[in-house]
Amino acid sequence: MRSRMLRLKPLLFAALFLLCAASTAAGYGVDWVVLVDNTGTMRYQSRGVMTVQAIKEFVSLTEPGDRVSICSYGERPASVLPTNPVLIEDESSKDYVRSHATFGFNADRTDITAGLEYVWRERARLFPGLASGDGKGADAVIVLLTDGKLIPVYRSYAQYEATYDRSRRRLLELASLCAEEGIRICTIGLGRARKVDGKLLADISATTGGTYRHVAAASDVAEAYRAIAGEQRPSAPVEVVEAPVILELQDTVTASETSEPPREKKVKHVGARLSNALGGFSSEFCLGSASILAIFVGMIAVGTEKRQKWAMRFSTAIFGTGEMRVRGYLKPMDVAGIASARACIGLENPGVESVRVGSGTSFIPQIEALMEFTGTKDGSPPELHVESGHVTVEGKAVTTRKLKDGDIVDIDGHRYQYLRGNRR
Repeated sequence: MRSRMLRLKPLLFAALFLLCAASTAAGYGVDWVVLVDNTGTMRYQSRGVMTVQAIKEFVSLTEPGDRVSICSYGERPASVLPTNPVLIEDESSKDYVRSHATFGFNADRTDITAGLEYVWRERARLFPGLASGDGKGADAVIVLLTDGKLIPVYRSYAQYEATYDRSRRRLLELASLCAEEGIRICTIGLGRARKVDGKLLADISATTGGTYRHVAAASDVAEAYRAIAGEQRPSAPVEVVEAPVILELQDTVTASETSEPPREKKVKHVGARLSNALGGFSSEFCLGSASILAIFVGMIAVGTEKRQKWAMRFSTAIFGTGEMRVRGYLKPMDVAGIASARACIGLENPGVESVRVGSGTSFIPQIEALMEFTGTKDGSPPELHVESGHVTVEGKAVTTRKLKDGDIVDIDGHRYQYLRGNRR
């Protein structure tokens, strides 16, 4: 019996070690806050739908001991889940989060500052792990997604520049405060690169030790969330115990008795590998061709950048466009308590483009009315030209009208509000 216990003793120690390791790993959680852009532009090209699916997959990758909060932001940031945060214990807690991850995507302003301000104000509740004194579970990560540039809420467009500068400064200040508290911010810019402020998002992430990812297509949002879920999870602490080294003197030999003369390493030259791969061309030819190709590509890249700068200066001087672009758009006006499935209609301004709306067009093709919104060159709102149908602005029938910020436009019974916003 005693001999059997002695044989089982190592197995008991191993089982006890694995049990302790499992319990430690389960308690080593991360406090996640998923902060999502809730504006109407998220309805374009299934961005909102794909983002919700990506969040649900992200929740599936969480581990026991994690805490998950989901919040949305526009002009009024809010909690999406009935209870924030949710402690991940098993699959049922994940199902709870996934089932409540719903968004309206009906906000007007991409007020990123307001969203981060909300998380900062609620940090004691959203990041309970930060209060722990033992350092375990104190990893806090914000995953912020947007498909637009910072557009703070403003009362008067005449004061927009000062409002924007103040909001941007506060946003960077909030990033610094998060860094001091140990909160990392990972940002995702969704859509075309010129539609998001990649530099601002990258600065926010870099300040806190997080990462920035630009995702051009909505179908790739899930991959960005997956990468963040893997990268931002710290490794569980492992205690390293050095085993005693047992030396048997009778087996010890000197280095001189067993050493062999160093063998010459055979290193195959890069040029030789290129020569073999390219059907026997000389290595000099292969390396020379590669160098010329690299120089050519570099010249194209530099030339393209210069042309872009020249084009921007030219368009700014002639048309009033360039880095400063104002985008007006029509936002669906819905009956109280009913969320519309209609998308916002973007109107370029200033610029030389025009947008046609109504019968036979891409926007509201099912109605009889047909109109055109013509861009301007002086920074003022676009002009509305009605070609057919019944259109009213602020309750008055119009055929031609220069829009104002906040105007209510009724197009054959479909009500929209014209809103202005600055895309830097």
